Amino acid sequence: MSGMNEDSHSTGPAPDAARRTHDRERRQARLVLAGRAESADDLAMLIDALGLDPREDHGQAAQRD
Repeated sequence: MSGMNEDSHSTGPAPDAARRTHDRERRQARLVLAGRAESADDLAMLIDALGLDPREDHGQAAQRD
């Protein structure tokens, strides 16, 4: 399935609501990790290992405005 990414599927782009839910789940996962990490280094390592980098969230730039 070359050329496909998480934003698309066989019928076209994912709906905005699904992206917002996905981003909300990613933020919640980061909050849980932050509450359990022993240090900032541990938190950074966990976020990187689990692919939860906030820069990968959709619409984050729109929320900052």
